[in-house]
Amino acid sequence: MKRYLITIQYLGKNYCGFQKQNGKPTIEQTIETALEKLLKVPTEIFASGRTDAGVNAIAQTAHFDAETSIPASKFPFAINQLLPDDIKVTKCKVVSKNFNARFDVKKKTYQYRTYVSKVELPILDETSYWLKQMPNIEKMKETANVLVGEHNFKAFMSAGGQSKTFEREIFDIKITKKGNQILFEVCGSGFLYNMVRIIVGTLLETGYGKKTPNDIKQAMELQDRTKTGYLVPAKGLFLKKVCY
Repeated sequence: MKRYLITIQYLGKNYCGFQKQNGKPTIEQTIETALEKLLKVPTEIFASGRTDAGVNAIAQTAHFDAETSIPASKFPFAINQLLPDDIKVTKCKVVSKNFNARFDVKKKTYQYRTYVSKVELPILDETSYWLKQMPNIEKMKETANVLVGEHNFKAFMSAGGQSKTFEREIFDIKITKKGNQILFEVCGSGFLYNMVRIIVGTLLETGYGKKTPNDIKQAMELQDRTKTGYLVPAKGLFLKKVCY
């Protein structure tokens, strides 16, 4: 029996999130069903974390244990024949039996995609959030600097979050303009429920002059969700990288 680490890419729009839910389509259930067909035994996967309904991944990771003659290098080709077009395994390797895809994570990077246009653009709109006007990028970067570091991020968690502790460390926030697209990348030790999407909504509100960096400092000090930004749609969010 060996432990394998797989990297998974998926589009989340047709799924009710990553984690298994009774009677609902999820990423985890779809992969485990394919694994059972391939390996001929029920096989459970353990991911780096859950993504919510509609959220995408460029490089989600998960481990599982299996006895198989399929070489790790050939495993993506084998399982991808059993997976739908919107979920694919891109890499596979053997790891230590002590390795844990969730608990060994050192940091994660999420990317959020937006585009600026007077009208909705159907192709971009599939996986990006439509902005009708260009926000002030320098103002957003100024606010991003307030968020970098170790802080209590309770003000950036949606109601319904299960976390009992709210301290997290943000290592870096990058905001990049590429043509009519604005890309946000948030790298951190871990994230609260909807935290990245609220961070992006907050940055956009400062970019449009609705809030100031000082407003966000106060919101963090007060741990007041009502004083941070709105929750941007799930479709623009991608889990980009998991580091161990």
